[in-house]
Amino acid sequence: MINRTLKLFVAAALLACGFTTQALAESQGCVAVKTTAEIEKEVVNDKGEKSKVLVPAGKVIPGTEVVWTVTAANSCKQASEHLTINNPVPEHMTLVPNSAFGPGSDVTYSVDGKTFAAADKLTVQENGATRPARAEELKFVRWELRNSLQPGASAFGRFRAVLN
Repeated sequence: MINRTLKLFVAAALLACGFTTQALAESQGCVAVKTTAEIEKEVVNDKGEKSKVLVPAGKVIPGTEVVWTVTAANSCKQASEHLTINNPVPEHMTLVPNSAFGPGSDVTYSVDGKTFAAADKLTVQENGATRPARAEELKFVRWELRNSLQPGASAFGRFRAVLN
């Protein structure tokens, strides 16, 4: 079992590197994929009105909810067709149920990185029986863009996960 200090170190290292190497665009070519980690911060404007903004995540402690944004940018001279982005839920984090979305995308999940489906359709084997997968067992998020990604355009997907 990883102790709390190591979890903080792992989380800080993970956030510092931007978690960019794990995202995958299946029709890579000249589509660049970048993943960023942010947390929500409450701010008050000069009228005293409160709102929430996303700010870069630095060191986070267990229980902190991190907002992960995956951006795909097309630098090709032609449209990128059938773009699919697979992104793992960071190690030592639990996906927040129903938090993943992406404008113009179909979002699915996976427990193994191979089989993707709606969260309520995924199952796992436990003690010789099949049962529905729990949120903490969902290890990958996939965004499949419904339309082509035009030259110079970008698309994004987002999900939330809590540091264990």
